[in-house]
Amino acid sequence: MKTRSSGFTLAEVLVAIVIGIISIAAAFSSYGYFNKSYKSVSQKAAINNSARDALTVIARDLRNAGYIDINFTRDARPEIKLINLQQKYLGNLDSLAVWYTTSPNDRMRVYYRPMKYQNSNKMYLAREVVMNPVTVGTVIYDNIEFVPNIVDFQVVFKDKDGNELYPVCDYCGPVENSQGSGTMVGSYNKGQANMKKVHTAEIYLTIQSAQEVFTSNKAIRITNHEGGNYGNTQNFNDKYYRETFFVSVHTRNLAKPIAIAETTGESIGQTSSYNK
Repeated sequence: MKTRSSGFTLAEVLVAIVIGIISIAAAFSSYGYFNKSYKSVSQKAAINNSARDALTVIARDLRNAGYIDINFTRDARPEIKLINLQQKYLGNLDSLAVWYTTSPNDRMRVYYRPMKYQNSNKMYLAREVVMNPVTVGTVIYDNIEFVPNIVDFQVVFKDKDGNELYPVCDYCGPVENSQGSGTMVGSYNKGQANMKKVHTAEIYLTIQSAQEVFTSNKAIRITNHEGGNYGNTQNFNDKYYRETFFVSVHTRNLAKPIAIAETTGESIGQTSSYNK
């Protein structure tokens, strides 16, 4: 009596091996694709979250800029330090500073500066907060990493008519000096006198992914504040993802409308506010 074998033939074994190899290759290919997609999405999400949180804080500081409590007396001339723009602070990136009182006895200075990471050309946006800088000075944040991996930070001030306003500074740089920041306007220099004319502040913030996202180099051009008197255009050709975020803020404590009484010439309508 013949015994029937239930094993596989050589051909069947070879076919099974080939199918297995194809399945494994497909699985690895799918894993690689989804892994790259996940990294791309997660890095883009991280950039969005970082920008959204940062611009919310910057906008709040800009709305508070220039607020001086009527009982604040710790600075003889607080009106000469309200808001400050230093253009091309680091390369073509700007820096921003604002001052405002948080109580009758306390005044805060907030600085936003682009800074380089140690031993690197990559940059981050630093935030410095000092309470009562004119007197004792208490450092709350000492240039902490506020926004990582930035490639641009542009600040544009405009007056109530929508015209760009320069210079606006007490701590002025070479660009502001060339704009006549030291020219006297009454008892203030031009940089100080323009502070109370700032009606709108526009912020351009460009952030780069922490790691490479694309599989091949991408040539891109990023222009912030296009068509303005000052701005920044950069060209890149690499695998990093970059995105620009923008916010426009009304500086409600600076260029405030003041109604004048017809008979006396005195102010009859001026408001102040501080937003915690």
